[in-house]
Amino acid sequence: MNDRPPCRISHMQSSEKRLVSEWTFSGALMVVCLVAAWQLSGAAYLGLHLPLIYGSDGIFTLSLIELAVRSHWFFSTELLGAPFGANLYDYPIPDSGSMLVLKVLGRTFGNPATALDLYYLIGFPLNAIAAYWVLRKLQISKVLSFAGGFIFTLLPFHFLRLHHLFYTWYFAAPMFVWFAKRIWDGELSFSLQRRAVKRTLFDALILLVLSCFGVYYAFFGVLCLLTAGIARSVQQKAIKAILPAVVAVAIVSFGIVANVSPNLIYRMQHGVNQEAAWRSPSEAEQYGLKIDQLLLPRPDHRYKPFARLTADYSTTFPLVNENAFASLGIIGSVGLLSLVIFVVAPTRRRAPEELLQFLASLTIVLVLFCTIGGFSGIFSLLVSPMIRAWNRVSVFIAFTSIAAVLLLIQRYLFAGERASLRIAAFCLALCAFALWDQTTTPSLTRLAKNKVEFNSDASFAHAIEQQVPAGSAIYQLPYVGFPEGSTLNRLEPYDLARPFLHTSALRWSFGGMKGRDGDLFFRYLALEPVARQIEVIRRIGFNGIYIDRRGYADNGASIEAELTRNLGVTPIVSPTGDQVFFALASRVAGTSQVDLSGMTAHQIMERAGYVVDKLGPRNNNSLSEGIDLGQTSLPRFLENVRGLSTREDWGRWSDANVFPDVELSFVRPLPARFTLHVRMQGYGPNIGKPSSIMVGQQTRTVIPGAEIREFALRFDNPTAARTIRIQPVLPRSPQQSGAGNDGRLLGVGIQKLWITTGDDPALESESGRYPAGA
Repeated sequence: MNDRPPCRISHMQSSEKRLVSEWTFSGALMVVCLVAAWQLSGAAYLGLHLPLIYGSDGIFTLSLIELAVRSHWFFSTELLGAPFGANLYDYPIPDSGSMLVLKVLGRTFGNPATALDLYYLIGFPLNAIAAYWVLRKLQISKVLSFAGGFIFTLLPFHFLRLHHLFYTWYFAAPMFVWFAKRIWDGELSFSLQRRAVKRTLFDALILLVLSCFGVYYAFFGVLCLLTAGIARSVQQKAIKAILPAVVAVAIVSFGIVANVSPNLIYRMQHGVNQEAAWRSPSEAEQYGLKIDQLLLPRPDHRYKPFARLTADYSTTFPLVNENAFASLGIIGSVGLLSLVIFVVAPTRRRAPEELLQFLASLTIVLVLFCTIGGFSGIFSLLVSPMIRAWNRVSVFIAFTSIAAVLLLIQRYLFAGERASLRIAAFCLALCAFALWDQTTTPSLTRLAKNKVEFNSDASFAHAIEQQVPAGSAIYQLPYVGFPEGSTLNRLEPYDLARPFLHTSALRWSFGGMKGRDGDLFFRYLALEPVARQIEVIRRIGFNGIYIDRRGYADNGASIEAELTRNLGVTPIVSPTGDQVFFALASRVAGTSQVDLSGMTAHQIMERAGYVVDKLGPRNNNSLSEGIDLGQTSLPRFLENVRGLSTREDWGRWSDANVFPDVELSFVRPLPARFTLHVRMQGYGPNIGKPSSIMVGQQTRTVIPGAEIREFALRFDNPTAARTIRIQPVLPRSPQQSGAGNDGRLLGVGIQKLWITTGDDPALESESGRYPAGA
């Protein structure tokens, strides 16, 4: 017998109907977005076995997926940077949420390309459903929220950012806006009382999850939370009203720190790598948000006059880069302008207006902070320059702007009107307009190129596997630094990772972390004559040489000719003709494997007979044999060199842009008494003027001429100084002298330095040599 009161039964039935209705709309929205994504992304043309992007940062993302699938996580591997191995600890990737999803997809389907494509496609319904539910929480009707979710997930940003795959999951934007709204209304408390503890834990968990999907979105979310908290505190005239915002920010910050904790630990153990992911505070201005670009159409708009307008802007005004992807579309632009009006116009204290005021406050703060010339520059200067691409806040502004448009439509077009065919027809038209305005048809030319190159690389990698023994190390040229290397002619920064994606039993030289030992080894080795390179790599077990012709101005003709002459073999060529491979050992005949296991990077270099560090290749010169700055190598007795420009055939110029003086630091103290011999010349106003040379507390003066001259200077060194400092009188650039565009601040040109001591002949022979590894 059912003894529940009829009114309660009726209420429960009504709640169930509402819930079913909400899930029906949500399910329909996800399906519609997935179908749209399938068509608009080009997946319908390529299928899921080929990657939607196969170039630029897309190769890097595919490599990350491959690393995560093959091992426990993506931080390190022995298959790249061989034989030193590679790791990403110097390059923070605070996207553990995205990487976990990609790892699961990669493991499930066994193909990084499929994982990448599915991740991208899933982002469309994910962004839409997050927007839908938050819009519903903002009291916007189901039909209008459906349209809002569809418009939001089809932002131009979603398509133009494919190469930055992680940013296409921007569902965090509406979620952070919803947390900010709860703080604004005083509904978020983080109470630990018995009745509220489950809600508190749930909120904390959601914030932690959001912090795992990119530091940019987490940081912009923090701005939203703080804005709402400060506004609430001012409204209530109570400082404690900001506490929920502070707690929420602390949870997000904890999540960010947890994401990068492996990187921080590695940095403490191995020191800071200045070359990896170095950022300048000025980049906050370079990659900042531009309000014009929020309002302009997408660069490749379907309507050609709109596309030309954006093109004219991009070619006329400075600082146009990835911020060109920030377009809100026409609907979002109307919303943004509406919010600006609500900031400057008086408002009444009614529900829709209060919501618009909230959205306007968030939007204005985000724009003021992230725009070029905004507060982001001060933040980058005083706090950290690691956040540099502030234009990526556009998805937050897009959501608040779309929400504003929907609120205005609901308030002024359909006030008090329930779901009807009229509203449905209007929303359908709105979605159709967004589809026309914010998207384009996929580029079949680009997709066909992806397909050809992917299949060519797979075929060529398989051919290489047939040429050499399993487990072979392959030397790759030209040298390209990793990550964020430079484009060489037609070779993009991550193109040398392509063969890694298609092989499982070969090791590749590309991929060692820029600035670490393995990278320095290959950086300087690539500058040596071809015969020397072959000699070195053979000593440490390399069995082949992979050449990407696109990295050479002559399409690789010169280096291929040298390799053919030195090796006496004919290379195999890839189907596209862009790559060639020279085998150093036959798979049939086999090869004696070089066992480098357990060796340090320095020991591997010793085995190769080629030792380098941050100063370049090293030699075993003694102090009396000296430092020849015209050579590619420097003696091991030098610990550091500062203030010199790049090497030229005759020597090196001092460059005050690098360091004010020339500073040569030695591993050990200089002799107690010695004669310093220097061959040098002056530049411009330094010719015929005294330059100072200092050791410890002693200073000697030389007067360099316009040609190389030799000076011999006697020094006493009672303080066991380890540094020689050379100080030109007036560094000046050729540009300042009207002699070209060379901006180096030149003072003196140094050809060679060496040290003799008549009191201790042994110093000039064996005791002057530093032991290996010094």
